[in-house]
Amino acid sequence: MILAQHAPYDFDTILERHGSSSAKWHEVVEQMGEDGKDVVPLSVADMEFKPAPEVVEALIQSATHDVFGYDYATEDYFTAFLNWMEHRHNFHIDPSWVSLSDGVMPAVNTALRSVTRPGDKVIIQRPVYYPFTFAAEHNGLTILDNELVLDENGHYGIDFDDLESKAADPRCTAMILCNPHNPVGRVWTPEELRRIGDICIKRRVRLLCDEIHADFSYPGHKVTMFSTLGAEYANIVFEFTAPTKTFNLAGLLCSNTIIPNPHLKRRYDAAADNIGGLTVNHFGMVACQAAYDHAEPWLDALMEVLERNLGLIRDFTARVSGIRLIEPEGTYLAWLDCRGLGFDTPEELCDFLRNEARVWFDEGSMFGESGNFFERVNLACPTRLLEQVLANIETALADRQ
Repeated sequence: MILAQHAPYDFDTILERHGSSSAKWHEVVEQMGEDGKDVVPLSVADMEFKPAPEVVEALIQSATHDVFGYDYATEDYFTAFLNWMEHRHNFHIDPSWVSLSDGVMPAVNTALRSVTRPGDKVIIQRPVYYPFTFAAEHNGLTILDNELVLDENGHYGIDFDDLESKAADPRCTAMILCNPHNPVGRVWTPEELRRIGDICIKRRVRLLCDEIHADFSYPGHKVTMFSTLGAEYANIVFEFTAPTKTFNLAGLLCSNTIIPNPHLKRRYDAAADNIGGLTVNHFGMVACQAAYDHAEPWLDALMEVLERNLGLIRDFTARVSGIRLIEPEGTYLAWLDCRGLGFDTPEELCDFLRNEARVWFDEGSMFGESGNFFERVNLACPTRLLEQVLANIETALADRQ
């Protein structure tokens, strides 16, 4: 497959997504009706950008020339994925460690079923990506919440004493870790990851590590893929990765699970077989390979846009009383502490943003009670759109006084 090189890239056009199949734009109209047509959603973590043209070109070639029968992951697919992980993350992966899936959360659920039984307990770290809660509940597990600690400087950390205590529970068999953390934006340091790993090794807890945002980190922070810490750590972990966040391909259903321990790999694959198997959508495989092989310049250009948009949020929170930015180290999400605005309930804050400011974020309460009065904002949008959203909030706050 020969693809043309495309640069510069368009991150400025504001796309018209009303009436499309976009879940987040549909949600606004579904809940607000015609009154919601001017509300801007910067919520669900997909981007307000078209994908890299290199990916689109590969998909067009596939649609024109391929036969859409039953697929297998080709050597070229694995080569693209493995080269990406080695190049971007210094992570050398044996192809035998990799299992495919149509998404990270189906893979997380499968891994949970492979190492837990109903009635077991699983550690998560709220406020955290809410499908972790659903995965635990749907698999009959009790949640042990090792709640993240927010200090006075706006920095989240881990309560390791509490983590040790919860991991010591004899029914605790798994922990789900998010790195970089969604929604608070932490990129866990190697030292923090080793402490987590040491606790899990000591207590025989299997670690499920969601690294879907691993390609997004800001200057001064580097994502450490868990298995690169050493063989003893690789022995306990399932690592979940995908091109879907990196290249805005979520609808194409493609992810890769890395399981270095052959015993855990066999258990995972057996659990997948028990539900009819997990695989990659044909176009997902085409897009993934093209993205990893050809679209790195698009990602590098995107990072410049994200840093510019983060700067806008930073300036906004510096001049607007009552809102504090929790400075992200990774992801393309901003976590805003709105407790200083003086709303009595999270519902009042939500109502203000949607009905007065005409913006739609992901409410912090979705991520656990410790997320109350916080908002998660998607930075992956044209800068002019973010400027409009922030101006709307500023005007609405002025009108409220």
